[in-house]
Amino acid sequence: MVGLDLVTVSIFAALTVLCLAILIGLRRQSALAWLVTALACGTLQTLTMVFTRGTAVELLLASILVPAAYLCFGQAVRIVSGQQHQHWRLLATVGGLVVASLVLLAFDAPFIVQTAPFQLAAALALGDSVIRLYRANNRGVLDILLMLNLVAVALIFVVRIPLLVVMFDASTEYLTARTSGVERTLLTFSALLTPPAVFLLLAKLISRVIGTYRTRSEHDGLTGLLNRRAIDEAAAVIEPQGGAVIFCDLDHFKLINDLYGHRVGDDVICAFADLLRRTGTRAARIGGEEFALLLPHKSVAEAQEVAEMIRTRFNDVVHPALGPSHRPSASFGVAPYGPGACAADAFNLADAALYRAKALGRNRVVIFAEEPAHEQPTAQAA
Repeated sequence: MVGLDLVTVSIFAALTVLCLAILIGLRRQSALAWLVTALACGTLQTLTMVFTRGTAVELLLASILVPAAYLCFGQAVRIVSGQQHQHWRLLATVGGLVVASLVLLAFDAPFIVQTAPFQLAAALALGDSVIRLYRANNRGVLDILLMLNLVAVALIFVVRIPLLVVMFDASTEYLTARTSGVERTLLTFSALLTPPAVFLLLAKLISRVIGTYRTRSEHDGLTGLLNRRAIDEAAAVIEPQGGAVIFCDLDHFKLINDLYGHRVGDDVICAFADLLRRTGTRAARIGGEEFALLLPHKSVAEAQEVAEMIRTRFNDVVHPALGPSHRPSASFGVAPYGPGACAADAFNLADAALYRAKALGRNRVVIFAEEPAHEQPTAQAA
């Protein structure tokens, strides 16, 4: 049994060092900090099992460290699963059970009675993690595996309480029960299940971090729309049915910045981006006040309707900082791309149509045509 405890200590210590190294590398990862704390509690508790075997010190530290480890683990699960709210009643219940276990230890209660509260506290903490994983949005394979793992660990604590009551009487010494075959089996299962739970949570956390960095690399920081690199990659996909693209640019945007300041200018950009987002198409901010939309499987006429809708609604935007007579406007260029082509082929054409819209007086939608004389603006300048 001592050999198993030493192996468990070694595994917990190694995992603690590993997670701490990752925490130092990633920084500002509160979930990882909670996981490191949980592993530190587990390592310390297992060390006490080795060096204070069967004594009151082991019971004292186990009463505190076991629930604390699973509570910290639960906090990591809470953050990784994207849930901000705390279950304060659960935390208070776990804390009360730990205090009850310590009081029973102080009054020299039989170990069967004394250990029941903190084991129940650990099971409740694990149950909270299971519930959070079950309720998480976009639950994946890692969530399901981790949830099943934690259910198994929680069952060990739940089963241990009645088993000890059935197998031992109140006069049984703790060390006797501690070295029994049933207890060794339960501890072995617990030691085998805990490292996979840590690895699963660590994998989920790293996956979350990678996803965050990917999102930041593909999206504009101000508007949340795709950035130029991301829209270029999306536009490079061959569409068997063809489609259309829209390029748009805010009119006289420098004047807004000069008259009202960059904060108001940012508000105007975000208002325009929100209109693009509501269209349900892939939209990107490709420059300071320049934007692009991809409309695969859409005709030029449908793209024109989308652009005209955006133009009209944006022209109706009222910002409290803008003058009463200052209504923002935007110009639009629409271009098609044929079946078997990619949207990137139409980018230059849409840009040329946008340039034409600017030349014709702004605040209008222009469809690309081979001959400029054939281009008919869809709206007159406001």
